[in-house]
Amino acid sequence: MRRPRKPATRFTASLLLVSAAMGPLFPPRLSSATAQAPACSVEQVALRTADGAVLHGIFYRPAAKPRPTALLLVHGFGANFYEAYFPSLAQAASREGYATLALNMRDHDAGPKVFDFADNQVDIAAGLAYLRKQGYAKLALLGQSMGVNRVLYFQAASGDPGIVATVLLSGPGNLFAWNVWQFGKEKAQATVDQALAMQAAGRERELMLVDLGPLGKALYTPRYLLSLRGPQARSDPYQNIHKVANPILIMQGTADKLVEPGVAERLREAATSSPKVELIYIAGADHSFTTREDVVAQRILAWLKQIGL
Repeated sequence: MRRPRKPATRFTASLLLVSAAMGPLFPPRLSSATAQAPACSVEQVALRTADGAVLHGIFYRPAAKPRPTALLLVHGFGANFYEAYFPSLAQAASREGYATLALNMRDHDAGPKVFDFADNQVDIAAGLAYLRKQGYAKLALLGQSMGVNRVLYFQAASGDPGIVATVLLSGPGNLFAWNVWQFGKEKAQATVDQALAMQAAGRERELMLVDLGPLGKALYTPRYLLSLRGPQARSDPYQNIHKVANPILIMQGTADKLVEPGVAERLREAATSSPKVELIYIAGADHSFTTREDVVAQRILAWLKQIGL
């Protein structure tokens, strides 16, 4: 979750931002004395999902000593594949031999939200299928913020046996409970009731203005809102993590003001099917781990090696 902002109008703009975070994609030629081998090759990808959506992303392939495990990075609300720590994490992973795909979900960036939360299942499936085509049989899922809810729902719904590890960062918890924390139960329920009334009137694809507190305001369809926090929503991470049977790493910043205290602990307690669950707090880190990107990468990569990947 993050404060919405004006989205890039062209995909080339996103590639420029990746380049800014990584350094030039095509740097000046260095002399043989000073040239250093790059940690990875970087490829822009456009994937088509099973239901026809087109998703853009960046694939980072390690230049040397590749491991059999690849990571899929899944962003949170209003975010995308090139922001926060994703580029720096992918480069660090490449230096250790891990391939990484950072992929947009279909409801990336700011702008009206019209899809069903469950649609992200086919988005994640498309990313995993791409990694498998690249030759990676062992796959790790990483979710940031609402991406935590996405990757947990994917695993609960799909039961994909190829997922060998799950990394959860800054998870917001139950999304209706998050709104209760922000606004109180009466206001949180009133928004759900409005969406239910519009749905009952056949208006579930019309737009409604939704107050997101510290994240500003956004346009949702009732369909989208109810899929996140309605009575039949499938986004609850505590229910879904119970079905995850691979090792889980949970990371939380101690200065994160967007997540209710105790969410990370509750996730750990709910992960009863996992053979190994570790919770790491990053001192002084905010929701996006600003200025702590190197620490995040180090801890994640150390954990992957610890569990034998």
